[in-house]
Amino acid sequence: MQVEKLIKPNVEILPIEPQNIDKYWPLADFMVREALRYSGDFATSEDILDALKNAEMQLFIAFGHDGDNANKVFAVAVTRITDLERLRQLEGIICTGTKRELWQDKMANMMEIFAKQAECDRICMLMRPGWSKVMKQYGWQPKHIEMVKEIKYG
Repeated sequence: MQVEKLIKPNVEILPIEPQNIDKYWPLADFMVREALRYSGDFATSEDILDALKNAEMQLFIAFGHDGDNANKVFAVAVTRITDLERLRQLEGIICTGTKRELWQDKMANMMEIFAKQAECDRICMLMRPGWSKVMKQYGWQPKHIEMVKEIKYG
């Protein structure tokens, strides 16, 4: 006999202020390290931490429970704001996690809210190809893809 879960999943997106980064970093560090490794180590975890503390980047944590009443981190996202010649954009450089269906709607919404509050003209996210299917439902359109070839020198 299967028992129905009485506790509904609840995951919230927490924007972490620069002054609170040290407090929340232990919850995000592992996922950031994994994402960086998967992305070719374009930065170190320490580089990201320093940028977050200096308010050069922003950290968002998807935190809550999946119905088992045990709170945990399901995802992290790291963004930065870039002022280009003719517009300001919020750039997502890391977004990784598990059980995406529990947090994807709220994360997409949080990115839009944050971009508007920061007076950005657009949002530009660096994503793996599989995300393009997910993000179409939020009105996102693919404009470019990034292809990478590692060059060894020296």
